[in-house]
Amino acid sequence: MNNSSNGTLNGLHCALVPSPIPSGAPVHARAAYLLARVGRTQQVRFSERMRGLGLRPKHFAVLNAVALSDGASQQELGGRMGLDPSGLVGAIDELEGMGLVERRRDPADRRRNAVGLTEAGAATLRRARRLVSDSARELLGPLDDAEVETLVALLAKVEAGGDLERF
Repeated sequence: MNNSSNGTLNGLHCALVPSPIPSGAPVHARAAYLLARVGRTQQVRFSERMRGLGLRPKHFAVLNAVALSDGASQQELGGRMGLDPSGLVGAIDELEGMGLVERRRDPADRRRNAVGLTEAGAATLRRARRLVSDSARELLGPLDDAEVETLVALLAKVEAGGDLERF
């Protein structure tokens, strides 16, 4: 296989894209390079799509967390998301200013603010999730469903076995 033709890899048909890394580079270096390149591409696409909705990636993450744990406190959300409380409060403030989330006092504990989606927030999140799904399908378009499942399993294995938390 060369760097500019079609070939097969473990029985998979691959359209190879010219790459700045030499074909003789170690396979682990090529894999890491390709992961970084694909990751950067997806990150840019994701950011652009969120910007089209007036959101930043962090907003999307917070909206999802709120939707999955409606009524959680700001502290609970921060813990689940692994975010610094001050950064989370800023994002919630921004989302509240856009009318997408609301803070509600917990009647049982007036010191606790529960965070929930507004109707506009739920609608925005549905649109954002659709855009993310479409973007992922675009990115992974060259793969069939079985290949995507294999890719997910392999990436999950890398994530589980790696020291990724510190980054």
